[in-house]
Amino acid sequence: MEAPVDDQCITMEDLGPIQPKFPDEQRCMQIKSVAKEIKIFSIRKDYVAKMLEVEESDPSNNKETKVTLETELKSLEEKIAILEGKMTDYLPCPIALCFHNNKSKAVKRTADPVIRPAKFTAKATQNQNKNNNSKANNKNKSKIDADFVFPTKTTKTAPAKEIEKVPTNNTFAALNTANEDDEDVSPPKYKIKPIFMRMIDSYNLILQEIHRNYPTATNTHTKGYMKIEAQSADDHRDITNYLKEKQLEHYVIEPPSTRPLKLVIKGLPETIEPEDIKNDLISKGINILKVAQLKKFVTKTPLPIYMIEIARDDKVNDIYQVRSCLYMQIKLDPFRKGNRITQCYNCNFFHHASQN
Repeated sequence: MEAPVDDQCITMEDLGPIQPKFPDEQRCMQIKSVAKEIKIFSIRKDYVAKMLEVEESDPSNNKETKVTLETELKSLEEKIAILEGKMTDYLPCPIALCFHNNKSKAVKRTADPVIRPAKFTAKATQNQNKNNNSKANNKNKSKIDADFVFPTKTTKTAPAKEIEKVPTNNTFAALNTANEDDEDVSPPKYKIKPIFMRMIDSYNLILQEIHRNYPTATNTHTKGYMKIEAQSADDHRDITNYLKEKQLEHYVIEPPSTRPLKLVIKGLPETIEPEDIKNDLISKGINILKVAQLKKFVTKTPLPIYMIEIARDDKVNDIYQVRSCLYMQIKLDPFRKGNRITQCYNCNFFHHASQN
């Protein structure tokens, strides 16, 4: 008698625990993490494989290192296989248009070869013959080109012309005194200033006397004055002394180098006498020629400004070291001449000062 069969009892293979169902976003994150681990282990596997190749190429061939690398390589391959299995379980990604689903590109299928009919074979043979002929011609041309040799002398060489050097003068040669001896530099020639004599009735007799003693001097009439120009400094001095002896009105414009230095003193009260300022500056070693108090042009009211004239000697610059006068702090400024015409206080004529 046969044993009863239970149709409801089925023996099934143990497939392990059922994978829990995750939300779509969490499942996508699981796929990303598994893919990242696969990349890391793949890079590590390539590195270990390269190290193994280096050890095998090494003649010393350290066996312990080789065994360690082979074991690590095998474990990495097993880990990658396990992770790829997990990836197949998670795929496809439930999120639409996820890059996990479009990761593998479709491979284009190559087209089947076209079998041409028999009528095109003639043209194909003709084209093949043309190609063969062109190849043969190219070979012949290449042989001809290889046999061709350029002539050794193609053009006539022109003789090289020597470049003529243009002589130039260095305008700054006088400044280069480092490697050369000092040259004698003559001072600039002093220009003799003219003498202006006022016209009088007997001016002709005066000019005759000057011409008799100094024939090189020239005389020119200009604006009521006789302009006398001497040719030398000695003649200029003698003519000036002659005019002084005759007590004739004349004036001489001195050069700026011989004129006194003019400055103004500020910071003193207007009640101080100019003579006291002069004595105080002379006691400090300053060669003072004149001290005058400036006044307003219209009202003639005295101002707290004093003009001083200093002789141009070796100690003329000592005045700039003076900071006080009559026990009071002072300030020195250059004298600025106004735009008014210069007038002499002796003769009341213009264009010259009384000291000239």
